[in-house]
Amino acid sequence: MRHAYWMIGLALLATEPRAQAQMTAWRLFRPSTVYSYSPLNSTGSTSQVHTLRVDSVYATAAGDSVYAFNRLLRPLGNTTYRYAKSRNNLLGARLRWHPGSSDYYLEANAEPALGSPATPVVLLLRPRAAVGSTWVASAQPALTATLRSRTPDPTGTSADSLATIVLSNGQQMVLSRRYGLRQGPQWLTLDGSNNAWQQWAPPQTGLGDYDARTLFALSAGDELGYESTIYVFSSPFICSQSYQLRRITGRQLTADSLVITYREQSQTTTSSFPGCGTPGTVVNPVSAGRWAISLRTGQSRQFAYLPLLAGEYKTLVNKSVFMGRSTAQKGPLASCLGSTRTLSFIPMYESGSQTGQYNTGIDNAAYVYEFSASLGLGPTVLGSSPNYSNSLTYYKRNGVVCGQPGNYAGLLPTRAVQAATVATLTPNPAADAATLALAAPSQPGTVLALTDALGRTLWRTPVAANQLRLAVPLASQPAGLYLVQLLVPAASPLTWKLVKE
Repeated sequence: MRHAYWMIGLALLATEPRAQAQMTAWRLFRPSTVYSYSPLNSTGSTSQVHTLRVDSVYATAAGDSVYAFNRLLRPLGNTTYRYAKSRNNLLGARLRWHPGSSDYYLEANAEPALGSPATPVVLLLRPRAAVGSTWVASAQPALTATLRSRTPDPTGTSADSLATIVLSNGQQMVLSRRYGLRQGPQWLTLDGSNNAWQQWAPPQTGLGDYDARTLFALSAGDELGYESTIYVFSSPFICSQSYQLRRITGRQLTADSLVITYREQSQTTTSSFPGCGTPGTVVNPVSAGRWAISLRTGQSRQFAYLPLLAGEYKTLVNKSVFMGRSTAQKGPLASCLGSTRTLSFIPMYESGSQTGQYNTGIDNAAYVYEFSASLGLGPTVLGSSPNYSNSLTYYKRNGVVCGQPGNYAGLLPTRAVQAATVATLTPNPAADAATLALAAPSQPGTVLALTDALGRTLWRTPVAANQLRLAVPLASQPAGLYLVQLLVPAASPLTWKLVKE
């Protein structure tokens, strides 16, 4: 139901001028905004950051305004590998605001199978109440709440107020007039446990870190190098080592989308270890690719999992889903970059024995796809499993090099480099003629041509098969710059510059 009710809900809310004014003063969650939370007392380098957003906005028959959170796959109990679909996000299922009293009701759905209470939890929050006042915050469990303080933002970075509400079981809620809910209990579990989460960073409008312009800050000429290592299953022995180089050839930004084009080439070396295949090195042909990502929704045909937030899911075939993972702090190229903010996504498979439960599986299709929101390099990990990885180990952007470029030497050669390996043109400069000496015998259907500096053909001639030396006549041409072209069937033309004296 994502985004489906935003315009309807906002239109309904707009009919309540007084309500809208009060909501602007204290609005705990806003549409088109990404919120992020980390475990309470965690440091800035925490490896777990949960993201959530308002999925829909609507008005009830009673006139209350409702902000519903996006649904997700939620861990079952204390396990980290089994999940089930849930209406609750990290802090609840929805937020309801009553215009007459300016009360906020943070609500959770009853999901006993997922560890939540058997009856819905409704927690009443009053950030505008008088400091020191107490009220009934929850009927089940029976809790009261006290507004302990309402103070300016202690960081002093913005004009903001923080309201601290303490529940009778000792749990604490912190609300910000500017940034919304700053602290609250995980899954809205009101049992007095220390499971609170705090706002990790200020809310981000739009898609936040999941915006294509943040994830793909690449320009023509930038290079990305991926290293793939395949091991013998349950063994330290390497079966094959691959290097894949991508070079960005174009970047087009429109009002709605970002389109990036690139060329790529890979090389794979297979070992002689039994069961690994035919030993040797294979260099694959150069190919072209294209990424297109919506700036409005973040969706892409090339990346079906963008822009899933933490726990958010998208249905695939065969009852499987893609799931967004928590933001993590990692270092894909730690040698020169240190820790970076990473977004990751993973396929989840429905359990055959437990309907409605999902896990990552144990086969090689359980890949993880990672993006570095801090670097803007696009995918930094293309896939991983117990015996396979495909990670970014080199990049060049705006002239800055990071990683090991030597591993990708020879891949995606320029046309000049390609031409130099195929043939040598001598003498150069020349007077009446030059000779193109081929490194290998000419193929049937090869053509030799001479053009001027503007590309206009001056002469061309077919080349007999198995030739190694080709004459380029210049006697009838005036002095100047010329281009010698060798056209080979099923290959790009190769060009050499030739100066006539």
